[in-house]
Amino acid sequence: MTKIEQSLRAALADYERDLIAAGKAPDTVHTYVDRAERFIKYLVGSYVP
Repeated sequence: MTKIEQSLRAALADYERDLIAAGKAPDTVHTYVDRAERFIKYLVGSYVP
């Protein structure tokens, strides 16, 4: 895992914690995080749309 990918994944984990702390519904958190996770995978070449 590259440093950039590590940084993106750490930021995504922070984002998920913020969503939960803000009281977002579990399905909302999942949707927001899942889409961002897919984009990170695309950026690092492990996901092809």
